[in-house]
Amino acid sequence: MSEDAEPDGPPGAPEDERPRALLVEDDHATAHLVERHLVHLGFAVDWVVNGQQAILVSQNHLPALVVMDAMMPRLDGFEATRYLKLRYPGRVPVLMLTALDDAEAAGRAERAGADFYLVKPVRLGPLREAVELLAALSAAEARLEAGDAEALDAAIEARLGVAQRLWKLGLARVARGHLGRLWDLAPADPRVAALAERLGA
Repeated sequence: MSEDAEPDGPPGAPEDERPRALLVEDDHATAHLVERHLVHLGFAVDWVVNGQQAILVSQNHLPALVVMDAMMPRLDGFEATRYLKLRYPGRVPVLMLTALDDAEAAGRAERAGADFYLVKPVRLGPLREAVELLAALSAAEARLEAGDAEALDAAIEARLGVAQRLWKLGLARVARGHLGRLWDLAPADPRVAALAERLGA
């Protein structure tokens, strides 16, 4: 399958056995495309059209992943992401989608707490990569929260992987958002210090 190819169809697992993704997008064409991609990647998808609805849905059922549009009516993606990160710290990864390909938008995504950032139009290859990175991060953090001390290395590796990929994509401002958690997890780890130096933090 090429990077821009349409998914062939949903995987075989029943919907109630798949992790749930919350898709927050007010453009119907983009939403349908991203939903198909997420289903292809193994998720059951709940779709809402603004940040207010996203907050309500998350209060009833916290998703494994949030894919959040930046610009929406009523409550935009930056403010909805900020709320989710304050209300559920470390518990739900947020992948932000935006048509705004500039440093100001990346800075707003970082300040809101977005874990990853993709510029529209959305393609399957970059979306798959971001989802896989965030899924590994979410799983490792969940194990840590459950008291699994052996998950520490996995959590460090996963967050370093996300931050390093963001840096390679030219999104250093979003990558810097991961440094605080990395300092908490591994204050003496030379890899964290090297990343901080690379990001100018």
